[in-house]
Amino acid sequence: MNKAPTPRQRKVAKAIIENKLSDTPVSTRQVLESVGYGTGLQNSPHRVLESQGFKKALAEFGLTEELITTSLVEDIKAKPEKRVKELGLGAEILGMKKHEPEPQKPQSGNIYNVFFTPAIQSQVREMEEQIKRALMRKPNVQEN
Repeated sequence: MNKAPTPRQRKVAKAIIENKLSDTPVSTRQVLESVGYGTGLQNSPHRVLESQGFKKALAEFGLTEELITTSLVEDIKAKPEKRVKELGLGAEILGMKKHEPEPQKPQSGNIYNVFFTPAIQSQVREMEEQIKRALMRKPNVQEN
């Protein structure tokens, strides 16, 4: 399958490149949200970033794995150019560079830890047993 990138894949490729070049970059999740991806893909950005269409969209902007590897070899041969930051950025955009996952957002709302006295714990266990017994009983089916 050699499909062309979708308009949204092109849009997110451009947005990710612009975000990486920005003075105040935002999370990948926010970039995906800004171009119209739903929460499912916002929470699993690798599904977009590792897709063939997204990689082809990056290639349309001139950002390919070949460019990164060729530039790296040239940079090693001609050290004075010092393009390490640019190469790192390109490798990161292409997913060639490993990075730390984005931290999970803390849960909203309050979390309560409730401790019961032994007497209450005993009552809860007895109620659980009653529920189990009730669920295990065969239903009374009456035939007409």
